[in-house]
Amino acid sequence: MSFRIWRCGGSMEIHPCSHVGHIFRDFHPYFIPDDSHGINTVRMAEVWMDEYKRFYYMHRQDLLGKDVGDLSERFQLKERLQCKSFRWFLDTVYPHKFILDEDAVAWGRIRNKAEGTTD
Repeated sequence: MSFRIWRCGGSMEIHPCSHVGHIFRDFHPYFIPDDSHGINTVRMAEVWMDEYKRFYYMHRQDLLGKDVGDLSERFQLKERLQCKSFRWFLDTVYPHKFILDEDAVAWGRIRNKAEGTTD
């Protein structure tokens, strides 16, 4: 949520005397469909992460191409609020953020052929 606030003209404030509380239950009083968190995060990546959604799908390949419903209202909201790009957020608000495929010489997995394991 914070990067959406920054990009659309808002700001995040720190109030030292403020408190945040969370209530957790052992059950849900309503139905939650399978992998609703995954579906909601796909919607977030598709609408708000621009070309950087590739990193989301790098870790959740199972959700690539999944039907998450109509996102047109969310894109219209972004346009109406004149939100800046995710690249702007990275450059302006979080300039020290390491970006895997932009800031690294090489990246990937290393496989031990003798053991057949991935580290």
